[in-house]
Amino acid sequence: MGHAVTVRFTLHNRSRRPVKVYLGVFSTWLLLDAADGTRYDTRAPLEALPGIPPPIARRIRSGATVHLGPVAVPVRWNGPLLITPGCLGTKLHTLRVQVAGPWPSPHPSAAVGEVVAAAGHLLDNCLPQAPGVPVDGQIDPPSGNAQPMDAQCSISISSEGTFLVAQVLVLIPPDLSGVQIYQPYETLWPIDKPVPAPLASTPPYEAIAWEFVVTRDGAIPVAASTISATSSSGKTVPFFDWNGKGWQQDGTSTCGGESFAGGGTGPEIEFIAACSS
Repeated sequence: MGHAVTVRFTLHNRSRRPVKVYLGVFSTWLLLDAADGTRYDTRAPLEALPGIPPPIARRIRSGATVHLGPVAVPVRWNGPLLITPGCLGTKLHTLRVQVAGPWPSPHPSAAVGEVVAAAGHLLDNCLPQAPGVPVDGQIDPPSGNAQPMDAQCSISISSEGTFLVAQVLVLIPPDLSGVQIYQPYETLWPIDKPVPAPLASTPPYEAIAWEFVVTRDGAIPVAASTISATSSSGKTVPFFDWNGKGWQQDGTSTCGGESFAGGGTGPEIEFIAACSS
């Protein structure tokens, strides 16, 4: 649990002549069915996004093999899991996968500390003390001289048998309302909408959702999303990405408009405090 279940896809032309296939974003996918009734379709978070390129024709000569690359889903559900791969419009044989974890399961109060430690100092000054109890504090930039952001932070905990699932939610400003986390894709917007709709609140605002699997060995980040909005001010602010081990600055953005990010194991954070000053 916490780590990805991965399926690799290969096309092999067994005929005596070249064949043409059309390869694109949705050429391969996974359907994951968990024991609690959850269904995760790797295509679903992408289907409503604008700008998905059309499939591209590719010629495969007789006897040739083409590797299409892996499709992976971080596991945060108790098993058994049913994994159904799909390739070029066809469902393949369903695989049954057990989910094992180190025993015993950690106590929820200990899980809070494990998540804080695994979040790369994000919550150092906005530190929840107990599961499900939000606190007000500040989110500081990992580096540089960006202004800190006033925030409300919470960590909720649920059990999946031998492990726990922790849900971090950071709201900027602390009284930000109208935020909802949509599961199982860990988004802050309905995935069936063409683009995320802005919240009813007045900019600037930012919401960060970050999910972890917690075992007795520690916390593992598995999914995250961010949604934010600012008013035009002519200023630029830095944004940081989670690289799997820590935070790195990936550039700056100009104040004004809405933005969203998701799909990785860590969030993108835009330090929007300067947009309102």
